[in-house]
Amino acid sequence: MPELPWFDCNVLFGRRTTPRPESNLTEEQLLEELAYAGIGEALVTHAWAKEYDPRLGNEKCAELCAEHPQLTPCYVLLPPYTNELPAGSALLDYLREGGARAGRLYPRLHNYGLNETWCGTLLSTLAEAGVPVLLDLDQTNWTEIDRLLRAHPTLNLILLRVGYRIDRWVYPLFERYAGLHLETAFYEAHGGLEMVTQRFGAERLIFGTGLPLYDPGGAMAPILYAAVPPEAKRKIAGDNLRRILWQG
Repeated sequence: MPELPWFDCNVLFGRRTTPRPESNLTEEQLLEELAYAGIGEALVTHAWAKEYDPRLGNEKCAELCAEHPQLTPCYVLLPPYTNELPAGSALLDYLREGGARAGRLYPRLHNYGLNETWCGTLLSTLAEAGVPVLLDLDQTNWTEIDRLLRAHPTLNLILLRVGYRIDRWVYPLFERYAGLHLETAFYEAHGGLEMVTQRFGAERLIFGTGLPLYDPGGAMAPILYAAVPPEAKRKIAGDNLRRILWQG
C-alpha cells in the first residue's frame, strides 16, 4: 500500500454543544487519532466558531494551531455588514495574523444568504486574494453554488459532505468552473473518484475526514484502493490542498 501525504481538509476541534459520546474527543485524543491514522497535516476549524461565536472560535483555533505545527487554521467567516469580523484588506490581515489559510462559511446555520447581496464583497475579497473557501453542501444548494461561482469564477471552493448521488449536478459545474473541488470522504459514488479523475483531473478532489464525527479510515480507503495512478492518489491525499491554500 503506498504511503501518501495525507492532509485532511475537514477536522473540527473544540468542545461542541451536543456531541455524541463516541465522537466527544479531547484535543489530545483527536491529535492521537490523526497520528494513528497517519494523517500528517490537517486544516482545522474550531467548534466555537461554528456553534457559538466565529471571532472567539477563530481565536481558539489560532492558539491551537500555534501549539501544533501540523495543524493549519481555517477561520469561520461572516458577511461584513454587521461588523462582527473585518472586511476587505482588514479581513486579509485578520487571516494572516492568525495563520489562517482558508475560510469556512455556514450560511444556513449562521442565518445569512450566500447570494451577492450578502456575500458578494466577502467572496470578492477572498477570490482576489486566492483564499479558498470551504462550504458544506447542507448549507447551500446547487443553484446557489452555480450563481456563486458564476459571480466569482476564480474562487477555489471546496464542497464538503456532498453525498454520492451528485454527478448530474456537479459535472456541468466542473466543466464551467476550474476552482470547484469536492471533499472525497462523502463522495461515495461507485467508481466516482476514477471518473472524476479521468474526465476532469485528480486536481478536483480533496481528501477530508470529518473528524471527530467520522472515522478517518472510511475516508482514506477509497483513495488507497482507487483505480487511478499513484500520482493522482498523491494529489488527492494532500498535494491538491497544499497547492490551493492561501499563501498570503
